Amino acid sequence: MSILGNVSGSHRQVIIYEHFSSGEAKGKNDRSFAREGLFMARTMLSCFSRLNYIKPLLILNERFSFALDPTERQNQYIVHNGEGESVLFELCGNKLVVLIAPETQGISARLALKVTQAGGIILGSAPGAVEAASDKARLLELLADKGVPCSPFAVAYDQTTIKEAALSWGFPLVVKPSCGTRGEGSNLLNNKIELDEFLTSNKADPRGLIIQPFIKGFPASLSILASRSGKAHLVSVNEQKIALSESDDGKPASFKYIGGKTGLSEEDYTAYGGTSLEYLQGLSQTVVDAIQGLMGYVGIDLIMTTKGSQVLEINPRITTPLAFLGKFATWNIAKALMEACLFDKLPSDSAVPKIDYTVEGLSC
Repeated sequence: MSILGNVSGSHRQVIIYEHFSSGEAKGKNDRSFAREGLFMARTMLSCFSRLNYIKPLLILNERFSFALDPTERQNQYIVHNGEGESVLFELCGNKLVVLIAPETQGISARLALKVTQAGGIILGSAPGAVEAASDKARLLELLADKGVPCSPFAVAYDQTTIKEAALSWGFPLVVKPSCGTRGEGSNLLNNKIELDEFLTSNKADPRGLIIQPFIKGFPASLSILASRSGKAHLVSVNEQKIALSESDDGKPASFKYIGGKTGLSEEDYTAYGGTSLEYLQGLSQTVVDAIQGLMGYVGIDLIMTTKGSQVLEINPRITTPLAFLGKFATWNIAKALMEACLFDKLPSDSAVPKIDYTVEGLSC
């Protein structure tokens, strides 16, 4: 019998909560996020459902119930607009919880803290770790202090700091909110005209804007699994496909995450510095060591260059590449998650397929 066969009582039930598909999803971006989020949630629901000792329950807004097949509907808890969070807090007491929520505006950190206060047992990072990863400025300072290779950066609360960074580094520059997800609010400034346009049309975020020199390289991410005692296991190296809008009339271009490819081998990115899997495994461990409380599935976004890899941000939750791996890998990502978080056990075999995907190609 699997070690998880010892899971008993209320721990047999796993609450799956995805922020956008359990909510109202008002705007265009919210609907896009809901489509991507529901894909992740359904993958976790499917994987947990394959464990005969676990009863998963997916909290879902009534607007998205049509997307589930009859088997999945046996494990759904339908909520109406505005009820998702309150239902989560009511149900989660002394139960296992999988949270899928963006770092934007501190949403994921707030939910993690409230679930913990309500008695829920999160199969994922501790609230403090989620909070640290959610604030990109604080995160970069923490990682750099721990020796993690990061791009130079400055934090701006006013326009003067942005201008000083432009004078110091020159163009092109990347400006993005300190709290955000999937590239939202990120802009590329190529010259002084675009800088002036950006300053005219945007007010500095009260939580701070991050300014960095634009680095050419291979956009990648690492999907890792961190155990209860802080041991890191590199699951997959992934390509990130980032679209850049055309800049016209002096307006800066913006970034958008449009998809990726999972299961890369060293040969797939050898032109970008020849970074070895062994090095990336070590980098994963260094990141987990740097942020106390990181646990479960974690995504590390980075740029690979001929001068080395530089970490950009950390996603302390299941990510889209992991969801794809969950659908097609021969091993069960839900079982591995529980073993890592509850029993400090990492998988000995986690081979992953190479999957090329787009966000727009996701279906609810």
